[in-house]
Amino acid sequence: MMNDASATKRLVALHGWSATVLAILLYVVMLTGTIVVVDNEITGWAEGRADTAPIFNHRTGGIVERFAAQVPADLHQEVFMNRGTNGTLSLFFGAPAPHPDGGRELFGRGYLVHPETGQLKRATAGFFGDVVGHRPEREFSHFLVDLHVNLHVPGRWGLYMTGILGVAMLVAAITGVLIHKHIVRDLFTTERPGKRLVSFRDRHTLAGVWSLPFAILLSFTGAFLSFAISLGLPVVALVAFGGDQETALNTVLGAPVIEDATPVPSVDLSGIIADANARVSSPVAGMQVHHYGTASAIVETIHGAPSGQLRSTTLQFEGATGEFIGTSEIVGSQPSMGSTIAALMAPLHFGNFAGWWSRIVWIALGAAMTYTIVTGMQLWLRRRQDEPAWRHGSRALSIVVWGLPLAIVICGHAFLVSYLAGDPEYWTSRAFVWGCVAVLAYGWITRNRPLEQVNWHMALALGIGLLLLPLVRLQMGGLSWGEAFLWGGDEVLIIDASCLILGLACLVLGRRPVVRPAEIAPSGAPAE
Repeated sequence: MMNDASATKRLVALHGWSATVLAILLYVVMLTGTIVVVDNEITGWAEGRADTAPIFNHRTGGIVERFAAQVPADLHQEVFMNRGTNGTLSLFFGAPAPHPDGGRELFGRGYLVHPETGQLKRATAGFFGDVVGHRPEREFSHFLVDLHVNLHVPGRWGLYMTGILGVAMLVAAITGVLIHKHIVRDLFTTERPGKRLVSFRDRHTLAGVWSLPFAILLSFTGAFLSFAISLGLPVVALVAFGGDQETALNTVLGAPVIEDATPVPSVDLSGIIADANARVSSPVAGMQVHHYGTASAIVETIHGAPSGQLRSTTLQFEGATGEFIGTSEIVGSQPSMGSTIAALMAPLHFGNFAGWWSRIVWIALGAAMTYTIVTGMQLWLRRRQDEPAWRHGSRALSIVVWGLPLAIVICGHAFLVSYLAGDPEYWTSRAFVWGCVAVLAYGWITRNRPLEQVNWHMALALGIGLLLLPLVRLQMGGLSWGEAFLWGGDEVLIIDASCLILGLACLVLGRRPVVRPAEIAPSGAPAE
């Protein structure tokens, strides 16, 4: 009997600790997901530019033609054009080549050019991800996106982890709906004055119930985005294409097939830009040319989601004649339900389809879900506060809850300073690691101190760090509030104001009385 009881106790402990680790990872994904809803705005905030003039205009075609003449013909297989650093036009000419890390990636030449004068600002040679992805102003926002998408775990393993977390959250949300007996009543739960502990549990329930539909939406779209490339494509390639992922990708995505590689002068791309802008209510945001300068060249213009729509639009034109072909689909070459669903996954997951309105809603609901995860774990751990092992669990949870945003803020400061120095790629990720190490070291040093004191110190550090971010940005050469207001730098005003509000909130909330574990009422019992 004793052996059976001991084994059962160990299994229960293993179950509880695995759930705690899962909840901590889920907290990391949810918090960073709430932040990266405004990843493009964070980039604009860091860059500090109010000039939003379009980079694609009547001079674009001549600029591309001039640089194409300077690039070897074997690098004309793929040509990419989009917005570069400091309002420049980014050009990349490349062809597939073996990558040192395995597989194949486009290798070629990249240029940053003034979109009006055609003046060359920078020229680089290398792989596509290194040349085009090297945008110093995007380093902080891209770091946060990578942390959310794959937890910075190398290879596909990070996508597997976030996909599993998405499935776990989906199961939890659906079962929560099914087993919740008073879901309608709990939608309108109000605090009961004088009974703070019940209010604490009620706030957890209220946030959880209101965010349940959002949790189902986010978990499904997140799992889809994680597994579609990391697992779905390799399986399709293995089963149907003998492991050839490139052929599988071309077949699934409907990549254009080149039938005639005869050299033919390209049509003026400026005319295609004007035609595309007339067909879609949002301007051209990026372009790609498949097999530039051949008889079968295909030009694709990429447009953001027009007002009132969820999907972005990609148009296709004949590269040799400029004739309009049609709308490009994400899956296959013809419109389909599968293509529509696949196209909706990213905007529904990141909430970037309706300007600031959708972003505000996604941030609010994401914050509610993050709050639900934290408070749920707090309630669960406090019911086990008599067991020494679970007291360590409560401390670990607090260190992570305060430590992750603190490490992100440290990372933001390092990015701003290194952005001025010209090397944010090196320092941004390292500052985050150092911030995490500092937080863990502080947690170890203060392991015998009251948890309320630890929480207050970390809230104080986080609040001060947030309050200083706008000042550091300004000192590093960013736009002032007056310049942002006059010249249309909305990102600067909104992100700065958010940092100040959240910083003050940390200072205020950190001083609030902490709920004592002894005061937690047993599950189902009223608080005294």
